[in-house]
Amino acid sequence: MYEVKKSNSGYIFDLPRERIAFMFLRDGTYMMFHDEEFLCYSPKPVEVSKEELEHFEKTGEMPELVKRIKAHDFPSECVVKRLPPIDEDLKPFNPNRKCVVIFTGFRDTVIDYIERAGITYAVARLVDEPDKVCRFAGKGNYKVAAVRLKRNQPCLDREEFRKVLPKGV
Repeated sequence: MYEVKKSNSGYIFDLPRERIAFMFLRDGTYMMFHDEEFLCYSPKPVEVSKEELEHFEKTGEMPELVKRIKAHDFPSECVVKRLPPIDEDLKPFNPNRKCVVIFTGFRDTVIDYIERAGITYAVARLVDEPDKVCRFAGKGNYKVAAVRLKRNQPCLDREEFRKVLPKGV
């Protein structure tokens, strides 16, 4: 079942490795979707009504647009990108996966992360340049890794990150 976050400006439907987000702007409704494999977002409004989204929230019955996107039948007006594989160091921990996209002020970025005992372990990668990576371990939100990557701030290298990962899965 999706965790739902609702505001006056939109909806977010979350699963550990999937997000479907809708943002209501003056000229229409924009969307962003990602799962483990793909990132898809609309630089132009898409055909979905607030009523359809409210119905989805209440009943779990997906609008046709969401069904198509989840089946990887992406609308032609959307930007679609294949995501890099889940980070190898985090993979044994069954990490969550989230994306931030260009119209949120970031370059398209995928973040794999886990949270253990108040510590976040996150790996952010640019979708178009997966070799550009930032590893973070510490207190804070998973987006810290994406912010550090965006700002070219210090990040852990792979060996440092592996040393601080929790032992045992």
